[in-house]
Amino acid sequence: MKRIRIVGLCFAATLALSAAFVASASATAPEYGRCVKTAKGKYTDSKCTKLATGKLIGAYEWFPGFEKQKFTSSGGVGVLTTVGGAGVECKAESSSGEFVPSGNNKEERGVIVKFTGCKSLGSPCTTVGQESGTLVTNELEGRVGWELKAKKKTDVELYPAASVTSGLFIEFSCLGLVVKVKGKILVPIKNDVMTKTETLKFVAAKGVQKVTKWEESTEKVSLEASFKGGPFEQAGQNITSTITAEEPLELNAVV
Repeated sequence: MKRIRIVGLCFAATLALSAAFVASASATAPEYGRCVKTAKGKYTDSKCTKLATGKLIGAYEWFPGFEKQKFTSSGGVGVLTTVGGAGVECKAESSSGEFVPSGNNKEERGVIVKFTGCKSLGSPCTTVGQESGTLVTNELEGRVGWELKAKKKTDVELYPAASVTSGLFIEFSCLGLVVKVKGKILVPIKNDVMTKTETLKFVAAKGVQKVTKWEESTEKVSLEASFKGGPFEQAGQNITSTITAEEPLELNAVV
């Protein structure tokens, strides 16, 4: 059985924080922003999840959005495997991107992921124009949303940017074996914690991602891979990637 492996094609720089700093009314949860200590605020806790009621005076205020847009990521070995057993492997991942300056505080753009030490069946895999064993994705975009609102489970969805006319995450070759990856992918992300770093864990088994659906949609979310000119088949990704923002941010699942 052929096996071609790859470190997470999607970022996961992977942290879909979002939009430009907006101090006015917030969008619907979940949204990214900052919980700031103030002399008088609407919230009693440092996560901005508990409203001050009655005679209580809050000491924190929620500011949706952000003041700094850039983020980076770094990850180790990961695997992309199709349901048919094909796969690609790389030793390391890095990426960069930025939060979208809009009013919904849920999106990211300009995410480019670079992988090094990439091989298939012992042979190097390379994106056109790159050094041997180096893969570079097309531009990716992302957004956050509900996996299961009742249990406050939130996910990041990653997909090729609208400007990518091919619709592909990436295309590369391994000794003449052409590999193409398309589709979308979901990964769980923590909420209600102020932090500069976030670890995203993409988990899959036998080519099927652990999370494949938004709560508000019946559409299946998955990657698909094609190699050697063959048909696309479902693919799953395993990788752990740490995202670092320029400032502490929180994905608030309450506001």
